[in-house]
Amino acid sequence: MENSLKKTWQIALFNGITKMLVQGVGFFWAIFFSSIGFSGTQIGIIVALTIITGLISIVPSGIINDRIKSKNLITLALLIIAIQFIGISQTQAFPAVIIFSIFGGIGGNLYTASADSIFYKSMENRNVTKKIAIYQSINYLLIGVGLITSGQILNLDIPFQTLIFSIGIGFLLMAIVSRTLPKTITTNFELFHYKSDIFRPKVLFFLLIVLLFSIHFGAEQTSYGLFLEKTLQLEKKWIGLYMGSAIFLMGFWAIFFSKILGKIKVKSLLFTGLLISSIGHVAMTVKDPIYSFLFRMFHEAGDAAMYVFFAYGISTMFDVKRIGGNSSIFTLTTIIGATIGSLIFGPIGEKFGYDTPLIITGIVIFIAFILAILFNRLIVKYQE
Repeated sequence: MENSLKKTWQIALFNGITKMLVQGVGFFWAIFFSSIGFSGTQIGIIVALTIITGLISIVPSGIINDRIKSKNLITLALLIIAIQFIGISQTQAFPAVIIFSIFGGIGGNLYTASADSIFYKSMENRNVTKKIAIYQSINYLLIGVGLITSGQILNLDIPFQTLIFSIGIGFLLMAIVSRTLPKTITTNFELFHYKSDIFRPKVLFFLLIVLLFSIHFGAEQTSYGLFLEKTLQLEKKWIGLYMGSAIFLMGFWAIFFSKILGKIKVKSLLFTGLLISSIGHVAMTVKDPIYSFLFRMFHEAGDAAMYVFFAYGISTMFDVKRIGGNSSIFTLTTIIGATIGSLIFGPIGEKFGYDTPLIITGIVIFIAFILAILFNRLIVKYQE
């Protein structure tokens, strides 16, 4: 196995375990906050503030990754996230939760920028689609395992605070393990280099699709868990199994879409991902849990196609030496979309039903599909 592939496996496993810890409770946050008496508006504020810190921190985080070794920044990020989890496990006061959530937003964005940077810089322009398949599939497989496990733990009546505290300790351990990650190249570019990279028609179109697609993340963070609990009336063990199994299967979808990327046009992958994601997101709001789950799996297949498309686009459109800063622009766009979604759909879900935000954002994804059809000439071309 070539050295760069070994690096990809190492980075993928480390990132997968980290994301498993983060997302193991990610969709349960709204349920937890609701259980301790927070309103839909308060939940929306917490989620939005957690995400909105990225508006300030994500681009500097990406640019710093082009100047400082990414593994050092990953260590710092994990320590900050540990503070968030351990802090929230010790208090239920709304102002304190906001402060710790902001810490988590900063740490999470720094981690995301650093993990993306170390992954893209390890590609070395060889076996691109194979490395994307490894990185994406390990990520979703382990996130799925984390969600299923958390649901089972919570169903045993183990306090949510205990789970959060334990995960916080897990982040401290991952901070120690992060010292074994590969070193990355560092450079020193002026800001105008990044500006010239971004302000190109294909890149701007890419950003528009990312923005529209990511709005549904905010709706899911504020309403998805509550939809399963209050609308479908699922127990926590079934909520974890419902969410975790669908995301677990994304790992196999990521492998599938990465493998066929060399055989189909990139635009076909984008069209397929947006269409499947939009239809599944609307249809999963049916009131029957079995059919809802089947449509959720359909939606996640579309999401997997989109993540492969995004990873391929980023890896082929930018100079690897500036990919930390440039990839952070895409993460920033995702954060903006998710923030819009959380601020709008937290109150809407509480007032009109938790299925409403999922239906509306499914329609928004379909709008992105229409735009992709209309402006398909701006879609990145396959270059490997």
